Amino acid sequence: MSSTNLRPVPGRPRRTAAVAAVLALGVAVLTACAGTPAPAPSTSAPAAQHQTIRLGFSPLSLDVPALQDTANALAAAGKGSGIKVTVADPKFNPQTQITQVMQWIQLKQVDAIWIIPVAPPSLAPVIAAAKQAHIALLLDTSPQAVGMQGPAAGVSFAGTDFSAFGKDLGTLTTECINSRLGGKGKIIYEKDSTGQFGSPATDAALNAALKSGSPSASIVSTISPVGQLPAQQQTASALQAQPTANTAVATNDEAVLGALAAFQQAGKDPKKSCLVGGGGGAQAVAAIKAGTVYGGVVFDYKTDTENNVKAIVKMVTDPTSVGVSLHIPIIIVKPAKK
Repeated sequence: MSSTNLRPVPGRPRRTAAVAAVLALGVAVLTACAGTPAPAPSTSAPAAQHQTIRLGFSPLSLDVPALQDTANALAAAGKGSGIKVTVADPKFNPQTQITQVMQWIQLKQVDAIWIIPVAPPSLAPVIAAAKQAHIALLLDTSPQAVGMQGPAAGVSFAGTDFSAFGKDLGTLTTECINSRLGGKGKIIYEKDSTGQFGSPATDAALNAALKSGSPSASIVSTISPVGQLPAQQQTASALQAQPTANTAVATNDEAVLGALAAFQQAGKDPKKSCLVGGGGGAQAVAAIKAGTVYGGVVFDYKTDTENNVKAIVKMVTDPTSVGVSLHIPIIIVKPAKK
């Protein structure tokens, strides 16, 4: 994994422009393909029929700032680019997500669907229906999570390397504990309640990195808040139970910002504590720059979006092509050195 200072923050301020460039590239590819013989009957080449790509985007929930950013960027960049983007909001409800996506498929409202699944195992009927309707799928999970061995014709995957994510979180945390706390960290671990980043692989890698980098540090409390306010409330309760806790490790922006508020409320100086998060939203980055959050493990959504859209374009223009397996790039963000 690479490390970067805060100038610029990957995948945030320039995301819309980056997505627009990728969508424009997709239109160029689409136009070129439309002028060549289709590799399959017209019913399995919707792009050739519509001279556009109708893309459905179904994230976990638009209540997550990073996912709202991505949805906004896709929708804005699609206008005038020959790619029409429709966004659904399942709000962390797996059945709602299935219902919304199946409606797109049954009514043939889209040519491709990008899904960040709430419950990957529940996607089996969606995958079957999309294949039958010749609708390309990009699934933000692993093939094994949906009962597949790997990519297939019209199906690509864009997963998260949970082990790498957990290792980077743990390494960044031990770096802070060793430099600020003399290696004696008492940690509140804020797992992601949706299971996206609170997977066993994340937990195992995080614990291994903590044990290796700061043997005297220990996790004294584990919580799973949903949102910034619950994170603040649950961290405050954890601090009451463990008043000597001096570290909080969170797997998303909302949790680390909630922890920051709780530490301040408890009279703990965050610049003398160790608060580490995963995400990279504007508020969290501002806190890192101010030194109140030590650092973050950021998902490079700019590059991720570029890779995902390219995969979608290829599958739509050539329905017989086997999809790909992608991973979201990870970047460690720390304050710029003065």
